[in-house]
Amino acid sequence: SALAAVLVLFLLVGCAKKMSEKEYYDLAMQSMNQEKMEQARDYFQKILDEYPNGVFSSEALFMVAFIDANYLKNYAEARRYYEEFLQKYPNHELASSARYELEHLGKPVEELPFLKGDSTAKAPNNSQSAASASE
Repeated sequence: SALAAVLVLFLLVGCAKKMSEKEYYDLAMQSMNQEKMEQARDYFQKILDEYPNGVFSSEALFMVAFIDANYLKNYAEARRYYEEFLQKYPNHELASSARYELEHLGKPVEELPFLKGDSTAKAPNNSQSAASASE
């Protein structure tokens, strides 16, 4: 029937337009650079939804939590994603940052230990790309 043909065509076109994991990641990073954090979070979420075991999935999971915590102030979601990150990737190079974020979730920046003159505390190191880490 014509309806079945249209449905098949729709499904084929829909599948053909699925972006690669790298495209989602690049769009997420571009959005962050433009300070469009909700949009960046959406792209990182797409990686988690469509490529749960992908190359960028660990960093995407961390970044969803990070954006929830630090930009959207959605602390309950941030906690859930940080805990999931630590459960899935306990030895990841961002694991110490995730633990730090969990410890200080919702605290004002001026209350963070490394800003209060505590010489034993240090800021987390988020400068390296998690995508280059091997699991």
